[in-house]
Amino acid sequence: MDFYISWSHSDAVFSDYFDSCPMLISAIPDNKYALKKFNRSPQKIIIDSGAFYYSRQNVARKLKDIMDIQCYMIDGAPNDVPIKIVHLDEPLTEKKALTEKYNSIEKTLLNAYEHFNLFQMEGFPQNISMMGVIQGFDFASIQFSIHELKKMGYTSFGIGSLLKKSAKDQISIINFISEIVGSENLHVFGVTGIPQIKEMAKLKISSFDSSRPTMVAAYHQIIYSNPFRIFLISESNVTKTQKRISKPLNCNCPVCNNKPEDIMKIDHRNYTKLRSIHNYYHLIETIKDIKREVL
Repeated sequence: MDFYISWSHSDAVFSDYFDSCPMLISAIPDNKYALKKFNRSPQKIIIDSGAFYYSRQNVARKLKDIMDIQCYMIDGAPNDVPIKIVHLDEPLTEKKALTEKYNSIEKTLLNAYEHFNLFQMEGFPQNISMMGVIQGFDFASIQFSIHELKKMGYTSFGIGSLLKKSAKDQISIINFISEIVGSENLHVFGVTGIPQIKEMAKLKISSFDSSRPTMVAAYHQIIYSNPFRIFLISESNVTKTQKRISKPLNCNCPVCNNKPEDIMKIDHRNYTKLRSIHNYYHLIETIKDIKREVL
């Protein structure tokens, strides 16, 4: 089970610090040149469509434009790195009415069909493949989405729109889908709760992603592993009921091996990046511990 760190242009370049560092990068204009600038390529890459970004920006993007950005990003990666391209989907997280939800599923499936055709026309090498996004609001619509994606030729799948669901519902949906497509063919977008990671490890899910190390760093929080804990920096003005920390604990991450006090600083964006590297290290260590537990 691989963990992909969700990355954008203003984030720390995690692959510069870690040899094994799968990354998920969205095909948005600011990320277009990213892979050409990296000192070291990620071990594996997922290039998604940026659907969540475009929906929040309320910007309509042509599918061909997104594919062009994905192609440009691929050109910046070594030709032996496994890359999965994700088609444009229509997130369900903000949809209330039943008709809106059905329309979103239909749009997602249409995009999946057109994107798959464009992919085949490009004639990509074998290290590059397509991932179909499963959208659905109940088991029946999820099953329908999977059925249609399989008919189009998809063999690798990702499940989205889980963000606002409870941990129990997320686990239930992941279990349901893995039984249909096979856990080895399933990627889970944006889920990093510890109970969910444990269940995904038991199921032997192929992969999942999250921006959690970066997000908690931005809110002046520090992750530690063995056991998994999240602390709030004492000097922070973030109003959150959480145990605070005034100095770093013992740690072997790349940052703390050099200047551990840097992860406590909150006065510059560069320190946020360093803190996110520290957080990534400890999330990875936690995932390793979980995988060892379920073996």
